[in-house]
Amino acid sequence: MIDELLRRIAEFHRSRPAVPEYPMVTEVLDALDTARSPTLLEPRGLPVLRHLDAVKLSGDPAIDDVLDEFLSLAPALPWIQTAGYRGVLSQEFHDNYGYVQLVGPKSIVEHRSVRVGIAVWGPNLHYPSHHHEAEELYHVLAGEPCFGTDGVRRTAKPGDAVHHAPWQPHQQDFGAAPTVLLYCWTGAVVADAALVGAD
Repeated sequence: MIDELLRRIAEFHRSRPAVPEYPMVTEVLDALDTARSPTLLEPRGLPVLRHLDAVKLSGDPAIDDVLDEFLSLAPALPWIQTAGYRGVLSQEFHDNYGYVQLVGPKSIVEHRSVRVGIAVWGPNLHYPSHHHEAEELYHVLAGEPCFGTDGVRRTAKPGDAVHHAPWQPHQQDFGAAPTVLLYCWTGAVVADAALVGAD
């Protein structure tokens, strides 16, 4: 069911100048090129899906190929949230974010050392400082999120790449339009992100 989406994500990565800059992308592409989707998926919706109608295409064909396929499949996909955030982050946050893990542990396509997914945040949210053992590369597909890392804040636009080293704390602020981020993790990908300073 998601084979075409995985193919478009692989082609997107190959089209980006960040590919040679981040060796982790080689492992991600190997996982995407060999991944095969199950025939049937059990849909699991979240409130954040209401924001998808407001997602704007970028005009970049490689980005829009991914967005088009993702948006057409979104209602039929299993949406999730980070379990460790329940009871810690606000109900407003939970009502306005979610993600689909396409590849990875306990994902649509099982993989032990790579995660690939697409996450969505509604407007005007703050995602507090968090970290994880995995190396991470985000690509902005829609919106203009502001990333904070090591005391430096940077607003990113569609097509931009944002990299986080293992255990590097980072936070995000989301603007007036919904944000869609393509993410990939490599290395120690089993454990989810955890809020910095939270048990």
